[in-house]
Amino acid sequence: MGSQALGHLVVFLIVICNGLSVYAILPSTGGCVPVEWAANWTDFADIYNRYDDPFEKPGEIVDGVAVRDIIQLAGLAWNARSWREITGLLCVSYGPLVNGLVGDNRIRRVCEPILSSLKENEDSSIYNDCIRASIDSGAIDVFEDRQYLYSSYYGDINNIQIVPNLSPTAFELLGWVGPSPFSFDIYGACSALRMLLSTPVADILDRVQEITVHPLAVVLKSDIFWRICREPNPTGDETLALAIVNSLSDRPICQFVSTSPTLEASKDRATAIISNAEVMLTDTFTCQKLLTEFNDNFRHEHSHDIFNMITGTTVRLTRDREELCTYISMAFSAESRYIPTAYYLPQGTNLDEFRAWDTPGEFLPGVYFRDVLDIAGAFLRADTLRDGMIQLCYVSEEFITYRLDPKYNIPSIARMCASLRESQFGQLEDACLDPLSKLTSGWNEYLTYPIDSPLSMRSVSIFYLEAIGVEFYRRLFQPTRISPEDTCGDLDNYYRSVNNLQSLTLLAVDVALREVIPIAHGICENYREIYHYYSTRDCCGTFPAIERNVQSFILAQFGFASREELCSSIAIGIDEKSGRVTDEAVTRFQKEALRFLTDERRCLAFDPPFRRLLRDSGSDADEIISTYIGYNSAEELCKELSQFFASKTCGGAMLGSHPYMLVLVIIQVVLATVVFVQ
Repeated sequence: MGSQALGHLVVFLIVICNGLSVYAILPSTGGCVPVEWAANWTDFADIYNRYDDPFEKPGEIVDGVAVRDIIQLAGLAWNARSWREITGLLCVSYGPLVNGLVGDNRIRRVCEPILSSLKENEDSSIYNDCIRASIDSGAIDVFEDRQYLYSSYYGDINNIQIVPNLSPTAFELLGWVGPSPFSFDIYGACSALRMLLSTPVADILDRVQEITVHPLAVVLKSDIFWRICREPNPTGDETLALAIVNSLSDRPICQFVSTSPTLEASKDRATAIISNAEVMLTDTFTCQKLLTEFNDNFRHEHSHDIFNMITGTTVRLTRDREELCTYISMAFSAESRYIPTAYYLPQGTNLDEFRAWDTPGEFLPGVYFRDVLDIAGAFLRADTLRDGMIQLCYVSEEFITYRLDPKYNIPSIARMCASLRESQFGQLEDACLDPLSKLTSGWNEYLTYPIDSPLSMRSVSIFYLEAIGVEFYRRLFQPTRISPEDTCGDLDNYYRSVNNLQSLTLLAVDVALREVIPIAHGICENYREIYHYYSTRDCCGTFPAIERNVQSFILAQFGFASREELCSSIAIGIDEKSGRVTDEAVTRFQKEALRFLTDERRCLAFDPPFRRLLRDSGSDADEIISTYIGYNSAEELCKELSQFFASKTCGGAMLGSHPYMLVLVIIQVVLATVVFVQ
């Protein structure tokens, strides 16, 4: 999965670079560049006869396409009034060249309607072009390929169900916790814990309920319950599923699914079921209804024995069900008077000889199912997740710290509890990472982390990169789900909106900075340790030079005089409680990261580290700038860069249609997103 998504990302970047590289130069008239929406289709008709090696002429990639032209038209796209206008620029400059390469006037047939609509200032939809591009690029095949991801008696689950139905849940989760937890490693888990600590428990439960509604609705709408309801002799699991859903529903589920409900109706039913499940904890009537359904419809003796073994209560008698439900409602009631107390192993008990549930309902020596209910109730009544975890620490810390095997790195458990009580959220995250790094060592290539490596140096997994890409897609198009129709509709809406290359880049930088800055903060806090770690593993003595060059470019990018100044600014931008970067810090770093495009002095700040890098590799900076970029000096390059990125096309807002080439770029993002959701 990771290699496929990475491949789509590479293709996406190549397409963008190719699009920029074929811009033709336009005459500049100060800050406004006049554009005639017409292409000379004979310009590159003999492209194969004219082809020379790249950069045979200084600064020219191929004959007629120079780096200087790329920079100028990138500036025009930066300040364009819409993607319609950018698409027109692509056709004026890109069309003749690619038409000559492809032949048969195929590109001309695509571009001429675009240029015509720009001339006439006509608005039109790109939806149909998007669908056609999806077919040509193979995106439709991803959805229609009936590769079975899961098969069972209840039906075959394939791409058609998985991608559109589960993508809304993925988008909701990303909107709540961000990409970090989707790295599926110890950093994702511990960062998510730190972020949620200050969140009210009630809010967490509400969000979980909202996120659970859609998957449950999909199940209710699928063939699963319809097949169970038609089964004359359902299995024990099937009977249990029906019993649970019926007890939490106001209407028999078999009657509901027989009407072929819509997704919206299934969502309403799923919401009611989840709400009733929550109500069951404090409402004895709903609780008794569930247990009665279980007793009446689930008649397998072994399952009743398991229920009795775990809870210490039988469900066969009405009075037993009433007694258990009354205790559950008291445990989770806001009026509960239960006060958590520290758990100590009963004197004389040998934990090695203890077997859970040998005595019905006994989880640990002297700890029964009803005690667990009381502890869970206290946790859910807590104001925030931190308060709830303090309750758990109070109950279990002594037992965990002094009675369990030292191989679980028990001192970290004590550190976590101390950090919770003292509201030291950063220390708690460190205490979370320490034992997990040892427990997960050797699990698999994605979770394993070298035990001797600095924990503050977060490794970035392929899952994390994919999640960041999907988050960018989510924020760019604000999608509800992924399917060819929905995605093309989202693209059409975006294409009509007031956006350009600048807004696209600003969003991409924003998404990246929100993940990079917390990682950079960890590096800053333990810079010497990390430097020493990589220096001692440097076989060729190149690490100091690499570190110096990377640091110089970063300082030039963001305008800082020293690493200490940069790290201080990063530290100010980290929220102590959540560990995430603040919006103000993202805006500040975003602005500084792109300042070199319009600020000559900031652009020239790259010259010294660039020259040092080339000198270390045995190259001459002036020769590189002249041969491959086409400028006589860095000063000339930076001056024109700032001019080009301040220029724009003349005239009113341009409207267009048939953005076929732009759609092909977006399709690559869709394909990578599909891989992530699956």
